[in-house]
Amino acid sequence: MSDIKKKSMAALDDDALETVAGGAGGVTLTGSGSFMSNTGTSLNIVVNWFAGRDAYGNPGLLVNVGANSGNLTAGSLLNGVELNVNGMMYAATNNPIEYYGGGMTTTNLASFTIPNISGSVSITAVWHFNGTYGGMPIGSIYASGVAYV
Repeated sequence: MSDIKKKSMAALDDDALETVAGGAGGVTLTGSGSFMSNTGTSLNIVVNWFAGRDAYGNPGLLVNVGANSGNLTAGSLLNGVELNVNGMMYAATNNPIEYYGGGMTTTNLASFTIPNISGSVSITAVWHFNGTYGGMPIGSIYASGVAYV
């Protein structure tokens, strides 16, 4: 197993690994990756995906959407994060953020579990930030990429 896969697996706790394929234990991580928006500011979203198969061979996908920023305060918003996966829409209330650490950091906004999906998977994530960052008004932040399950 490569170091990249080891680091990706280390980022998931036991419950998350079991959730990846929506199944009963024995989940095997089969791939992972990430992609990021480009707002032209230092506030962006990062999408990390983890593909896996359960003990029965059923494929699944775990998608974590995070805000990558410097100092940031943002409240939670019902359906504040949306995910389009191969045309299927998912929504979640985003976690609130209160970060004053000075440097850049990534804070989890929402996580999604998509069971029984395989092949080349198109993902678009949206965070409805609707605020100001660094003096610049920012509405919704989009990031798109492809996962391989």
